[in-house]
Formats: sequence, C-alpha cells, structure tokens
Amino acid sequence: MAIEFTQEVSDRLTSDHYGWLTTVTKSGQPVPRLVWFYFDGAELSVYTLPTAAKVGHIKARPRVSLNLDSAGNGSGVIVVGGEARIDAVDVDGRKDEGYWAKYKAAAERFGLTEVIGDYSTRLKIRIDKVWTTPPAG
Repeated sequence: MAIEFTQEVSDRLTSDHYGWLTTVTKSGQPVPRLVWFYFDGAELSVYTLPTAAKVGHIKARPRVSLNLDSAGNGSGVIVVGGEARIDAVDVDGRKDEGYWAKYKAAAERFGLTEVIGDYSTRLKIRIDKVWTTPPAG
C-alpha cells in the first residue's frame, strides 16, 4: 500500500538525524533503540550490526515503528510504522551515497568513521502508517 506523506512528515524524515526504532521481542516486549536512518522518499534505511538483537526481532516479527523527537514540548511528534526486512548483508553504509551524505559529518565528529563499516546489515522499512501530533504554534 503506497502512502502519501505530508510535507512536514517528509521533511522530518529527511532532515532529522536520530530516531527510535522499536522492534518486538519474542516475549512481546517492544524495544526502542536509537538509530541513524535515511529516507529515500519511499522507504527508510537503517544500518546495524549483524549481531544486533533487532535483526532477529525483525526476522521473527517484522512490524516496527520509528519515532522522531518532539519539538521539546510534546508537540511535533512523528511516528511511522511499517514492515521491516533485512535488505542486505555485508554492505558498507559509507558507500550508500544518500546515507553517508547525511551522516558523514556526525561520524567524523563522534570518531565513528571506521566503526560505521561494522554496521554491515541494511534494514529497509516500508512505511504504511503515520501518526503525528500538531506542531507548536
């Protein structure tokens, strides 16, 4: 099912650098993890360690959500939900042009440029739900 994004949602998915990816454990416990993500206009890409628990969670229960930060006062919250899948293994996010353009400066600032290569499993999330709260103003 194709979904149309408001300009606000599209802008935030493009510009925000941090999101909370929530997967679900075998026991049914939702588990949020802070991630970097790239939005190509249709899907989200997240690079992760191949041994990360979220990889197993997604294989068993592919429904996920990604929460973006609020405007600091509970307004402007954006949450997207959809089906996640393991898109590729043994890949390097630094070779993903859009992703690396978004995160290269942050990786350099935090001393993570080399470590990023270890995050060699690419997850893709096909968004089919969007929830928002009104922005402040």
